[in-house]
Amino acid sequence: MKNILNILALSLLVTISFMYGAEANEIKFDNQNFTLKATAQSLNLPNAMNEYFPTGENHNSWTKMIGVYHLPENKDPIDYAKDIDKEIESDDTCLLLKFAENKKTDQAVISYLENGRENGKNFFTYNVYKYEKNPIEGITEFRYAVKYFFKNNDEIFKIAEKVRADNDKYMTMLITSPIPPIVEKELTP
Repeated sequence: MKNILNILALSLLVTISFMYGAEANEIKFDNQNFTLKATAQSLNLPNAMNEYFPTGENHNSWTKMIGVYHLPENKDPIDYAKDIDKEIESDDTCLLLKFAENKKTDQAVISYLENGRENGKNFFTYNVYKYEKNPIEGITEFRYAVKYFFKNNDEIFKIAEKVRADNDKYMTMLITSPIPPIVEKELTP
């Protein structure tokens, strides 16, 4: 009986995924359209994932992105988020902004800044991640990220003010947004 229920539940999820599959090629977040440009299949990665970018951007060159990742080997989203929190706190290039957990919904949300350098330019990546149980197995990770390039300390101060002003907004948006279904297909460049 349990196997029959599992098969029915999986069938329902597959049906729902097909119903929303066309919509999952494009998503809207913060009044901006993002298009699916990278999948696990297109990047030859083992775990299911989708990455969405604004027009003109892609996996290799972006300023904003949305990511949806399935992590089947991880069972508890809050414990996983706590481990990520520890990694962020111990990384000299990262600054934890906020960590929130909701045991009733079994979700956690983390926001942080990460310093980086790309093509001779310095930047901060502002990251917000939501972690929740995947309905089939493991957990699902939902990410919103923005790269802020800078040249001097004045620009760093402006970035800090913007991130501080927007952080709660983006955390709330991720918490309240349903995670798009993962589309598994090969993408052409």
